[in-house]
Amino acid sequence: MRIRLVLFILVIGHFSGFAQVERPVTTPVINQPAATDSISKTALAGSDTLKLPSDSLKVKKKSAIETTINYTANDSIVSSINGKLIWLYGNAKITYGVIELEADEILIDYGNNTVTANGRRDSAGRRIGFPIFKNGSEVYETKDIVYNIKTKRAKISEVVTKQGEGIIHGKTVYKNEKNELLTKDNLYTTCTLEHPHFAIRSTKVKAIPNDKIVSGPFHLEFNDVPIYPAGFAFGMFPAERESKSGIIFPSYGEERRRGFNIRQGGYFFDISEYLKLMIVGDLYSKGGHAIRTNVNYNKRYAYTGSLNFSYSKTPQSRDIEDRSSANDYSLNWSHSPQSKGTGRFSASVNAATSTYNLNNNLFSNNVSPNSNGLNNTQRRMQSNVSYGKTLKGTPFSFGLNASHSQDLITRKVDLLLPSLTVNMNNIYPFQKKSGGKSGPLENFNFRYTMAAQNKINNNLGRIGANALEDSIAAFTPANFNIFWDKGNRGMRHTIPFSTSAKVFKYFTLAPSVQLEEVWYGERLEWGRNEDGAIVKIDTAKVFNRVTSYSGSLSLNTRIYGGLTFKRGSVKAIRHVINPSISYSYRPDFSENENYFQRFVDTERDRVEYKSRHEGFMYGGASIGKNQSMGFSINNNLEMKVKSKDDTVARKVTILNQLSLGSSYNFLADSFKLAPLGLSANTNVLNNKLNINASATLDPYTYQNGRRIDVYSLSSGKLGRITNANIALGTNLNPKGQESDAKTQEKIGKSNMSEADKQYMLNNPGNYVDFSIPWNLRINYNLSYNNTLLNQRDIKQNLQFSGDLSLSEQWKIQFNSGFDFEAKKLTQTNLVILRDLHCWTMSLNWTPFGYFTQYDFRINVKASVLQDLKMERRKPFFDNF
Repeated sequence: MRIRLVLFILVIGHFSGFAQVERPVTTPVINQPAATDSISKTALAGSDTLKLPSDSLKVKKKSAIETTINYTANDSIVSSINGKLIWLYGNAKITYGVIELEADEILIDYGNNTVTANGRRDSAGRRIGFPIFKNGSEVYETKDIVYNIKTKRAKISEVVTKQGEGIIHGKTVYKNEKNELLTKDNLYTTCTLEHPHFAIRSTKVKAIPNDKIVSGPFHLEFNDVPIYPAGFAFGMFPAERESKSGIIFPSYGEERRRGFNIRQGGYFFDISEYLKLMIVGDLYSKGGHAIRTNVNYNKRYAYTGSLNFSYSKTPQSRDIEDRSSANDYSLNWSHSPQSKGTGRFSASVNAATSTYNLNNNLFSNNVSPNSNGLNNTQRRMQSNVSYGKTLKGTPFSFGLNASHSQDLITRKVDLLLPSLTVNMNNIYPFQKKSGGKSGPLENFNFRYTMAAQNKINNNLGRIGANALEDSIAAFTPANFNIFWDKGNRGMRHTIPFSTSAKVFKYFTLAPSVQLEEVWYGERLEWGRNEDGAIVKIDTAKVFNRVTSYSGSLSLNTRIYGGLTFKRGSVKAIRHVINPSISYSYRPDFSENENYFQRFVDTERDRVEYKSRHEGFMYGGASIGKNQSMGFSINNNLEMKVKSKDDTVARKVTILNQLSLGSSYNFLADSFKLAPLGLSANTNVLNNKLNINASATLDPYTYQNGRRIDVYSLSSGKLGRITNANIALGTNLNPKGQESDAKTQEKIGKSNMSEADKQYMLNNPGNYVDFSIPWNLRINYNLSYNNTLLNQRDIKQNLQFSGDLSLSEQWKIQFNSGFDFEAKKLTQTNLVILRDLHCWTMSLNWTPFGYFTQYDFRINVKASVLQDLKMERRKPFFDNF
């Protein structure tokens, strides 16, 4: 009743500006007055703003319209005399609850409860104002549409709608009240073009939103060319926006070493919103197999993580009669807290048997030479699991940590199980609460640190033995007690006292004293063997302490110098010097029998000391007094440059760092001056090239391969360089530098495991930026070592990688290096990528070396059709 009354009033209000006859929807309206660029009207359903006598209008039936209909049009709005028909022209739009409809022309028929919309094409054949129908999250692009407001059914012509990652093109589509689509003679594709590159053509399709798409007989088409007789009588495609459990279809292949194979087939378990599980496996005709599990979990605002475990059995020979095989395991676990608090738990675990990568990683660009002259995909693996807690209201915090370090070449494994630390923040007992000036007494502070560690490894010996078990696989329950008994453990307590004060206005004087005590549960007993050599004879299981102390006094300041220029682009140069001098003292603890055993050699008239804690976790006490003076100088050099194009002067760093330092031991019998250390760091070529250099200079003279206590300056020389290193690194493309930084940041913030992050960083093809025309990353390292016998050892290592965009769709990536010692290229990998819009083509090729391999594939980009691909590969296993 009220709806019709409101519409009647709207009609009366339009009498002066609109015709009073009904118009067909295609009839244009001209000479309509418009006070503004857009005319907007609203039909109010159920409004109580207008109150009428109860007998003024009688309701014959209840309207199907349940809420307000808002409509606008840029050109004109026309309504019939009885108010049942309303025409909207020019960028028309209506809103009805969650339903939105936009088109060039829209007709609202209140009598039949329908909305009809259509569009047109311009003289160039382009679509103009074709209807876009939105129903909540569902969007339909159509040629024309008729929608019944009461039944919520619709007839749509030439619809284009997106269901998940898929897009449906249908000539005639019927939508029911459940938003299900029933179509005939339609296309399903993931290509976003109006005329898609490929499609699956089907005679009948039913699309269930957020669930699946069910198809009758269908076949593939490429560029409108059907692929016969390849087709299927029935198909089902997922269209859900949330993950669900389902089968993971495997891929197929062949290898000479392992035979025909079915790979990566299994099942995905969508256990809950917070927990997902995937189990996949491989089967090989020559007896090999593998199983891999992946668990992802996520609790919002609490934590997120993933767990991966893999087991594989790999034949060791191509001969089918040879049944020898390698059993390999791999474990990756990543756990990250997502909330702030006083306690935080995190984990990053990456462990495997020594041959896992060799037998299972098919394609990897991260290669390095090993001791056998071969190449391995990854040499070192490390893990860390930690928990930290800050005690509220106190200066104390503690941390519990377990770590693992593994070398896949030497097969050495070190386990830290566990490591406990307790820290007390700095305490200022004499600091004034009201603030004010501070002096030596106010700056006086101390803190406390405790560290306890238990370290075990797969070396069965303790001193002098090298019975090394095979990698991480040695730590079985049966062997663990053996390794535990051979473990290295201890506890260290440290209390430093310090203060500081300004002296002579520009200098800072900082005295400090440090107390340290180490606790062990055992100590070594030494003796002489039959040959008179000093050897370990026993390990006494007894609690003992090692107490030591030392003191130091440092004086430092900062000196500024600069030059200004009135002419030229260089406006100023600033030089900052940070000199520092220190004095330290440490007493001699060698006479303490609890720390050292004393052996007198009467024949040679000398005394030897053997530490009772040699090779222990925190070492033992020191031998001999140390009274030394240290000095260092650090330099920083910058300049301000302003060109004609610059509005303000910009800062350019000439030297980030140039430092040198050494020390002089007053109590040493000889060689009192320590070697001089030098280091420098700078960026050149507008920060494109980073240079790091370091060297050690020995100030003493060498004669006949012997170092003598005579300064080189006496012969007019500064000294002898014993070792030096220089490293250069750059990406010559500035845009590439920015892209690399963004990629690393994106991967770093992702929820993938640390192993997956490292794989993505080592395989840049997973993040291809076609907007960057080229990248060239170069890293060069030169090391120099000079032995006592003047045997100079020079090693050079060059690594280069990058990519080149031949066009907007073609890109070539490469990764290689050069071994200057062997005079040949190191492991080289080439990737060719072709962007085919909705498809992608790639060739991953290692042309030579131990890991010669290739993998060629053409596949659809969308994950919903990930099995629609063509692949040809030759893994490096076939090289065995």
